[in-house]
Amino acid sequence: MPTRRRLRGAAATLATLGLLLSACGTAADQDTDAIVADAQARDAAKNQTQVQQAQARNDALPTPVPGTVRIDGNTGSLTPDELAAYRRTGTTDDVRATYRGEDRAFAELCSGSVDLVDSSRPISREEWDACRAVGLDVVQLQVASDAIVVAIKSESDVGGDCLSTDQVREVYRAGSPVMRWSQLGDGFDDVPLEVAGPMQDSHAFAFFGRALLDATQPSMTTLRSDYHAFDSEAGTRIFTVGNGRDELLAATVADRNRVREQAKSDLEATWQVINDAKAEVQIALAEQAKGVRDQRPAYQQLQDRQRVDAAYAALASAQRQARAAETAKDAASTAWQRADTAAQRVERARGRVGYYRFSYYGLFQDQLRPFEITSPDGERNCIFPSQDTITSGQYPLSRRMLITTTTRSLARGEVSDFLQHYLDHATAAATEAGMVALPSDTLALQRRWVEGKESPTLVSLTEAPGAEPSTATSIPQPAR
Repeated sequence: MPTRRRLRGAAATLATLGLLLSACGTAADQDTDAIVADAQARDAAKNQTQVQQAQARNDALPTPVPGTVRIDGNTGSLTPDELAAYRRTGTTDDVRATYRGEDRAFAELCSGSVDLVDSSRPISREEWDACRAVGLDVVQLQVASDAIVVAIKSESDVGGDCLSTDQVREVYRAGSPVMRWSQLGDGFDDVPLEVAGPMQDSHAFAFFGRALLDATQPSMTTLRSDYHAFDSEAGTRIFTVGNGRDELLAATVADRNRVREQAKSDLEATWQVINDAKAEVQIALAEQAKGVRDQRPAYQQLQDRQRVDAAYAALASAQRQARAAETAKDAASTAWQRADTAAQRVERARGRVGYYRFSYYGLFQDQLRPFEITSPDGERNCIFPSQDTITSGQYPLSRRMLITTTTRSLARGEVSDFLQHYLDHATAAATEAGMVALPSDTLALQRRWVEGKESPTLVSLTEAPGAEPSTATSIPQPAR
């Protein structure tokens, strides 16, 4: 019985403790809920304040002038030609473009001073923050792409298929010590390296200098002193791959060498004939003289004279044959020399490298062998240049022709009309300018954004703290 009473007492004690703990737990949960609710309320109030402040700043933005569209950014895109084409439609809208650089253009966009930014780079994190601070949602359109292809001669090999942007820079930069491919690292062959490309006044030169050599204003001094500059991409291509005549001549080196060696052998044989003929002349003359001294019969002396005449005739014939053999040997040697020189030019072309716009490379894919390219951060590893990798911006030596705007500007009819015309003519304009046209379904999707038939994808922050605004969603890729 005492044991049972002790057990019942312990149970009662435990029950009492349980009630106390439960009460304490409930109170703690309530305190936690209160803390969370309070934090949420403060966050909501803070967000509301930020929204109100952004709205106030948005209301303070300059009011756009009806019938006007303002564009700023960089030259070298499709916009100047598109602007001229749009004006030829007879539009009454006042569409103007200034080209004061991308940095200023994005600042003007976020201050409400311009409607469109013409650029080859996306909006930066700081610029995006500036737009969001005044309540502006950013929309980014793509009208075309462009790219540089670094290539050697097709079907040639220097020991590697992939170059990093750092290696390309090292090959082309001023003061580069790279004279042989093997200096680029393990795997590359020990063959001479020569570089070529366009002259300073070309778009490709400016693009290459800014993207690879970090030059704000690229010039010939930006590149190595032995850089071969050509006034056309055809000149760069011929330097890089040689020409068809050299290829054909180089292929005949072995055959022409055999002909040359045979001609040399034939010439040596004729000299032996000449020497034999000369010896016969001497013998015949000696016999003739002996016949006179010995007073041989007249018919024998006649035979001696005939022998002399025959010996001289044979010598003359041998000399003619030797001259013909000499001419044949000289011709065969010249032919071999030409073929051998061509073969040397072909061999030198093996180590030559040039850079081209992607559109030009596409015309001569049978002659040019492009390198895959790795980005500086290594995330885009050995990317081959193609329409897909260039359009998406995955290929490291590509740039996208972008038009950045805001939903505020996009809601204006004059801005929408201009962008619709731009997108409608983007394919033809890109082709004419030697750029890479976008897929038609991508352009169609962006047109629906501009027309208001579909909500545009906004440029937004990625999840990573401090990351740049996401541009993958703002360069649309329609569902397939």
